[in-house]
Amino acid sequence: MNIHYIHGFASAFDPNSAKIKVLGKLGPVSGQNLDYTLHTEQLIDKALEQGSWRSLELIAGTSMGGWLAAVLGTRLDIPFVAINPSVQPHLTLGKYIGQGVDFQGQPYALTAAVVESYFDLPTGGKGLILLDEGDDVIDARATQAALQDHYPVICFPGGNHRFAHMAEALPMIEAFVQAD
Repeated sequence: MNIHYIHGFASAFDPNSAKIKVLGKLGPVSGQNLDYTLHTEQLIDKALEQGSWRSLELIAGTSMGGWLAAVLGTRLDIPFVAINPSVQPHLTLGKYIGQGVDFQGQPYALTAAVVESYFDLPTGGKGLILLDEGDDVIDARATQAALQDHYPVICFPGGNHRFAHMAEALPMIEAFVQAD
């Protein structure tokens, strides 16, 4: 299975991360570094330009990457797994408007205009939603309530925003892709 992973805001693709290594048990995992301080359509265009989408069987992403996985999966008709996704990025990103430093120690500037350009997670694709109830950034209950009528949603007790249950979720991800 060919998988493309999309990181979240202020993060980067790390092929050596535990999450990617677990996903890699299903097949090769590609990724790219994205800049969420770009206007939404610029971000989507860059993602489409940089990614190798033809041979993919799954797009996976966490947080803002889960939102973008849903956007790209829906547009390209590729199954996606959104992990602790941002359902309303214009709200999720609001607290980061201004100057900041990402998880790699690089400065960023996020404007209100960019944040306002982000739209809600689309609900028309072939998706699976994975949530850690212990997510301290995005409310898992609100995400479940918003998406459960559109996608299968699996909640894990505890955990965190980075998603602590990838190994447990792996058989569910595999079954989801095989059922498509």
